[in-house]
Amino acid sequence: MRFLRRQLWWVVACMGIACASASAGARRFYVASELPRNDGIQSLTVAPGPWPEIPAVLTHEMSVPDDLVIPTLQALFELPGAIDSCDASTGRPRPEASEYCVAIYRTPSDWRVSWPVRNTVKSGGSCQPPFGGVDDADYGNDLPVFGYAHNHPCASDLSNQDLTTWPLAKSEGAWVVVAYGTTPGGRLARDERGQVIPAWGWLATGHRNDPRFYKWNQEGAVFRWDVTKKRWNFQARCKPSPPSMLRPEGVPPDCSAALHP
Repeated sequence: MRFLRRQLWWVVACMGIACASASAGARRFYVASELPRNDGIQSLTVAPGPWPEIPAVLTHEMSVPDDLVIPTLQALFELPGAIDSCDASTGRPRPEASEYCVAIYRTPSDWRVSWPVRNTVKSGGSCQPPFGGVDDADYGNDLPVFGYAHNHPCASDLSNQDLTTWPLAKSEGAWVVVAYGTTPGGRLARDERGQVIPAWGWLATGHRNDPRFYKWNQEGAVFRWDVTKKRWNFQARCKPSPPSMLRPEGVPPDCSAALHP
């Protein structure tokens, strides 16, 4: 009997190790090169959805729910190399530093998040948002996207590029930037009054013990999440700065107030 117990314990232990190994190797993101393109255009990546790590949010509200956004920003930090991935002596990204982009979108029944898309050229570079839309496992690919969330692995604030990244839609044969929730085919999302619904950008940055979450609209109104009061506080109005040959790494946006005092 003792021998049988030991054998049973060994079988259970091996099953546990196997399950842990399988879990450790489970997919958590995609790279852009793995994904299809809308119209075959390189920049119009189509992300799968929904991301299993973020539960869908069922609500009658037509604006993007914070109950979806905040868990998404927190989850981005848990991806490999997404936070505190800079060399302390140089301030430059370490090889494992990674930026991830997700799309926030709506189905006929709830709000969801696409799988993260990781940058592919170099680990510290910008991720490529799924400008081609989302192919949802339940509802297909004709769903409105309301903006993109991403992380900065080196705790930097908003960039010029962040302020100019918005959903794309096809209009009269051309792909154009849209400031509202829209499907790739150009169908604008509307609320119960028939009004279009603004798109947003979201950023997770800072450090693991001091995270900073931002959101902004196309007019450049930037808000920061107040963890204590569970609300977005207005920070500044920002606009992209002109490029400079003296700052090849990029010029910070022109903001009416400091985003990170």
